[in-house]
Amino acid sequence: MTKQSKKDNAVSSSLLSTRPLGIRSINFEALKLPLKVIAIVSQNLINLPSDCQIIGRGLFCSCYLHPEDNSICIKLPTTHKKARKRQKADEAYYRKLHQNKADLTYISDYLGSCQTTLGSGQLYQYIKDSNGQTSKTLNHYLSNYSKTTEELCTHLAKLGRYLLENRILVSDLHGNNIVFQHLNKNSKKLMIVDGIGDRVIFTALNFFNSIKEGKIIRRWNRFIKRLQDDHPSASLPKEKLYLGGEPFIDTKTTKIAR
Repeated sequence: MTKQSKKDNAVSSSLLSTRPLGIRSINFEALKLPLKVIAIVSQNLINLPSDCQIIGRGLFCSCYLHPEDNSICIKLPTTHKKARKRQKADEAYYRKLHQNKADLTYISDYLGSCQTTLGSGQLYQYIKDSNGQTSKTLNHYLSNYSKTTEELCTHLAKLGRYLLENRILVSDLHGNNIVFQHLNKNSKKLMIVDGIGDRVIFTALNFFNSIKEGKIIRRWNRFIKRLQDDHPSASLPKEKLYLGGEPFIDTKTTKIAR
C-alpha cells in the first residue's frame, strides 16, 4: 500500500468513526479530500426525495420530516437573502442554551446540522401528538375551538413565565410558531417550534439580566396583544397573560406567583 493510500484510508476511517454526515456537516473543500474519500463519506447524505413530506414553509426555511426518523424534522433555508444568516444565528443561540444547560421543556430542541440532497440544513425535535400527527398551531386552536380558550390561557401563562424565568429570547413570537402538543388526555403543553433567539446582536444582553428580561416582557406582551387583536372572540384576559407584575401561574408549582 502506498503512503498516499494509507493517508486516504486514515482520513476515511477518522471521518466515518465520527457522527454520520446526517448529524454533522463536513466542508469537503476545506478538508481537500481525495474524490474517493468524498464518495465514501457522501453515502451518509440524508436523501430528501421530491415526495418527502413537508411539515411547513416559512419566509426563511422549509421544514421536512426526516425520511428515516419520524421524531426529527429537517429545516432547509429558502432562497431568501437572509435565510443563511438566520440559520447561523439560530445555531449559535441554541449552542449557547446547550452550554448553559438551559431548560428546554417548552422548546423544540436543536439537534445539529446536516447535509441533505437538497442542501445543508438543521435537525430539530419534531413536535407531534400522541397519535403521531403534527401538533397543531396555537392560532388553529384559537380560531376553531373557542371552548379550549380557558385551557390555552393557562398554558400560555405557563409559557410566558417559563421564558422569563429561564431568560430565553424569542425573536418571532407568533401564533403559528407555537403548537399545542397533546401527549395524552391529561398531558398537554405549548411548544415553541420556531423563532428562538435574538436577531439583534447587542452585547449588553449577555451581561445584564435586567435588560434581557425587559426585552422578553415587551415581546411577550406585544405577542399577547396581537393574539387579542387577531382572535377577538377568544377570551384572552390581560391580567392573566401579560408579563410585568401581573399574577402569573408558576411553571413548576402551577400556583399564582409574581
